[in-house]
Amino acid sequence: MNMSITLRQRILLTLLPLLILLAVMGGAGVFLLRHLGGSIDVILRENYDSVVAMQELKEALERIDSSFQFQLVSHGLQDATERTKLSENARMHFDSNWESFEHALAVENINVTIHPVEDRLAQSLRELSERYRMQGRRFYESGQSGPVLHQEYYGKGGLYDSFLLIKQQADDILQLNQREMKQASHAASQAASTSLIYLSVGLAAAECLAGLLAWHAIRSTLRPIQAVTQAVMGIRAGNLDQVVPVFSRDELGQLAEAFNVMARHLRDYRQSQTAHLLRAQRTGQATIDSFPDAVLVIDADARVEMANPVARRLFGVAPKTPEQPASGIWQPPDALRQPLEEALLGQRDYLPESFDRIVLLGESGWERAFLPRIMTIRDTQGHTLGAAVLLQDVTRLRLLDQMKSNLVATASHELKTPLTSVRLAVHLLLEESTGPLTSKQIELLLDARENSERLLSMVNNLLDLARLEQGRPQLDVQMASPASLLRDAADAVRVRAQDKSVTLIVDVPGVLPEVAVDTSRMGHALSNLLDNALTYTDSGGTISLSAELVGRDIILSVKDTGSGIPPEYVPHVFEKFFRVPGQSRGSGTGLGLAIVNEIVTAHGGTVSCESQPGIGTAFHIRLPTVVDDFPREGAARSGGPASEPVR
Repeated sequence: MNMSITLRQRILLTLLPLLILLAVMGGAGVFLLRHLGGSIDVILRENYDSVVAMQELKEALERIDSSFQFQLVSHGLQDATERTKLSENARMHFDSNWESFEHALAVENINVTIHPVEDRLAQSLRELSERYRMQGRRFYESGQSGPVLHQEYYGKGGLYDSFLLIKQQADDILQLNQREMKQASHAASQAASTSLIYLSVGLAAAECLAGLLAWHAIRSTLRPIQAVTQAVMGIRAGNLDQVVPVFSRDELGQLAEAFNVMARHLRDYRQSQTAHLLRAQRTGQATIDSFPDAVLVIDADARVEMANPVARRLFGVAPKTPEQPASGIWQPPDALRQPLEEALLGQRDYLPESFDRIVLLGESGWERAFLPRIMTIRDTQGHTLGAAVLLQDVTRLRLLDQMKSNLVATASHELKTPLTSVRLAVHLLLEESTGPLTSKQIELLLDARENSERLLSMVNNLLDLARLEQGRPQLDVQMASPASLLRDAADAVRVRAQDKSVTLIVDVPGVLPEVAVDTSRMGHALSNLLDNALTYTDSGGTISLSAELVGRDIILSVKDTGSGIPPEYVPHVFEKFFRVPGQSRGSGTGLGLAIVNEIVTAHGGTVSCESQPGIGTAFHIRLPTVVDDFPREGAARSGGPASEPVR
């Protein structure tokens, strides 16, 4: 039969002897204290009362003897009155002190403890006291003269001799009890010393036994715990081949067995997870290898974890390996360093759409254009694990876009000359330089002039947009205050706003820093925004222009109280030729806001739109306050007409 002791039972068996020792030592201590207390009580109760009684008896005896002397003195007085008075006082003194004497004698008679010596002394004291009292009564009742009384007091066997005998007897009883008290005190002291020795020996033995039991309990308890702790530290270090020896079958033994089972399961789980991770890694590598574009997976330390063959050929990088964890170093192009750092910090992804953010790689003359995508990789808790970098080869698309832009620019340029001639001819005809016109002819010519002006405006916008996209001319950068930019733009449309009964408000703080802009280009962009706002703001509405400093950037805002834009169309307002369905006013072509976006982008800024149908629309231009924060290339000077509505 397997008799196993649990940890609880082991602890109880360890503590039980200690509890028994404590009980024994406590009982012994209580017994010794009670014994000592009883000894002291005997000393006080049996002997001290006799000592006190004898002292009181002697005091009463002295006062009785004094009464006899007063009586003798009274007989020597000549004055009868004084003699009588003193005699009465002496008799009264005799009677009153006999009460105290007899009380002390009674206490001694009932408190005889030292046998047989004290018995004899007490009996003798009683006999002497009785005889002494009888002598005293005869002394007062005889009525004899002074000499006779003097003989009765001082004569042999008289009152004075009896007084001395009684006093001596009381002293003997007193000394006998005092000696007994000393002996009892000495015996109590010896008993206390003996008890202290026995108690000290018992405590020392108890401490030794307790220390032995505690050492055994600590050793038997800590040894398996230390083994489990060392195994846990080994597992924390990655060594799962840990086995804890089972020292017993109690709870600690069960803990060791459970730990061994857990370690075995962890080993099995690691093997299965390793296989699963290896399979997932191979699947992921095969997936990115199938991409036609360059794909890189960067860890949190900015090292390459995975790269497909295109990326390896393009950048000459190799992913890090367990054998070479320091490998996988990649130096990204300058244009991607800041976006990659932000993605690794989990701040934001980098997902540009336009060709102005492309990265050119390769030798001069054989360069290829790549549109980068950098996305943060996060776990299920939202912690940043790294970033994925995708470089989409857009060389062919860029060439097609350039061909399209060149075609549009060429066509627009070729159309502009004949349109100018047609426009001039229409003007000359309307001025009747060639002869008078009928009303029908004038009507047709006015319609032709309006359409030619509209067509010429569209051609100029196309040319302007083509120049901005090509980015060949440089910006004429100047330092300008946000207030002057907004006021100049407002002044340009103020008459039109007054004619339409629209309130124009310019609200700019006077402490804003200046911005480095091409004032002509930025004025063109603001003019387009104001034209758009005036077109879609009804009479009685308000257009507000404001500027504010946010961080290191200046934000120029144009807000109106017009019809607003439905939410699903807001992301498309800066696209070319886009107009909000069902809200188009005027004769625009949908290029005004696209031109604004190109101008702001050329300045290194961004433009955004906020709108609520029925409430109004707000456009925000964000410009850097530092000159080096934007590229000088990217915008062409436009000499075409101002703006046109896009909705």
